[in-house]
Amino acid sequence: MKFLFIIQLIIIYCKKFAQNSDLRVVCYYTNWSLYREAMPTLYPDHIDPLLCTHIHFAFADINPLTLAITPTEDHDIHWTDRLGMPLYLRMYGLKRRNPSLKIILSVGGWSARSKGFNAVLRSDNNRAKFINQTIAFLQEWQFDGLDLDWEFPGSRDRGASADSKIKFNILIHELRQTFEDDAIRINKTNRLLLTAAVAADPKKIEQGYIIEEFCNSLDYVSVMTYDYHGKWDSVTGINSPLYRSHTEVENHEEWKNTNSSIYYWINQGCAASKINLGLALYGRSFTLASTQNTSIGASIVDGGGEPGPYTKEEGILAYFEICQKLRAHNWTTEWDEGSQSQFAYSDTGQWVGYDSLRSATLKVIWSKTMGLGGAMLWTLDYDDYTGLFCNRGEFPFTRRVHETMFDSILTTSTISTTNQSHTTTTPIRTSNSSIYPKLNRTNKPNFVLVVAPSHRTKMVSDSRMVNHAGDHLKYKFFLLFFLSVFHFFK
Repeated sequence: MKFLFIIQLIIIYCKKFAQNSDLRVVCYYTNWSLYREAMPTLYPDHIDPLLCTHIHFAFADINPLTLAITPTEDHDIHWTDRLGMPLYLRMYGLKRRNPSLKIILSVGGWSARSKGFNAVLRSDNNRAKFINQTIAFLQEWQFDGLDLDWEFPGSRDRGASADSKIKFNILIHELRQTFEDDAIRINKTNRLLLTAAVAADPKKIEQGYIIEEFCNSLDYVSVMTYDYHGKWDSVTGINSPLYRSHTEVENHEEWKNTNSSIYYWINQGCAASKINLGLALYGRSFTLASTQNTSIGASIVDGGGEPGPYTKEEGILAYFEICQKLRAHNWTTEWDEGSQSQFAYSDTGQWVGYDSLRSATLKVIWSKTMGLGGAMLWTLDYDDYTGLFCNRGEFPFTRRVHETMFDSILTTSTISTTNQSHTTTTPIRTSNSSIYPKLNRTNKPNFVLVVAPSHRTKMVSDSRMVNHAGDHLKYKFFLLFFLSVFHFFK
């Protein structure tokens, strides 16, 4: 009898492992962060290879004349006096410590605009030439796949051609088919992966993607659910809110929150399991017009917040720089219940809306209840990779996302709060995700996260919490586990 109980316990654990095995933590690594001064450089081989299931190397470009993928930095493929071994090779070295890690080359980015992509889409021959050259390049440098980060197809203000929506869809389909054919030709078990980073704005989504076909051809899409608010606004706002804040000004668009953007993709036909929720490891900062008003929607001075001491970009603070502000400069932090988001401000009028460990944890749990396939992090070099700023070890943000994503039971997660010495409860709004109402923003919580000052946190759920596959979260696992252990030691 004891043997049967042990077998039962093993089966349960295996099922829980299988449920989590397909989840993703997709991490971007940028090749220009190595130029950052006054702090240790994050080389690819300094990344913990167990924190991410996929690492996207950003960025390469497309040469509009040759249609070949072109590295954007010499140190990507060449030995240099300053950096030594090429970054592509240093990145590939992570596979020695984690053979299951997938390393993807990301092509495009904000600065690339549309010129290279337009050239590829110009004719059937151009697409075929690009695809063949791309496969050769990926195989030469031992990448596991290609990530297309076109910002954005169909957007004329970003230089995209008028017919780019249709032709980009054709390119995606042809890339997928050729990747599959090539794997069969060389008798390779795992074909090259094909992914894309995509817009969160419904207008850009409509302009640029034939969503259902687009998602079906890709292994996954990473929705850039951030940059909803920034220095281009006239008031303060959260960079990446889960929901729309009740304190936002009236004329702020309804779609500017993670919940609305993800629902839009699903409503238009993209399978939830194909979607990665975008997480920003940086905040958008502002200079307040008056220190008397520090709320969301407060008036600001044009131009954004002061540059961070390391990233040196106006209106942006990396996660590790925000940690420094909180710990060394005594900034005040506040939690916005409506948007489930964090913001902080100084006595001198600086203000930043950002994802804290608390909000990131809630988002990952939310994504799992929605049945999403994973999370995407932009970018690893914004995390506290040195462990010197946040007092939580190396890569605290990325580690928290990984721990929460791959917790064997959805209803247990890790979280901590700042400046709290008592237990609080935080409602997370969700709905039955098997029915995706447009822009769902219900105020009725289906489950409550109990936030305690200790590192471990428990989440109380009820049977209404359903993921996309209809898997009701019940307590059978706890009961069977307890009975098995109890009977074994009896």
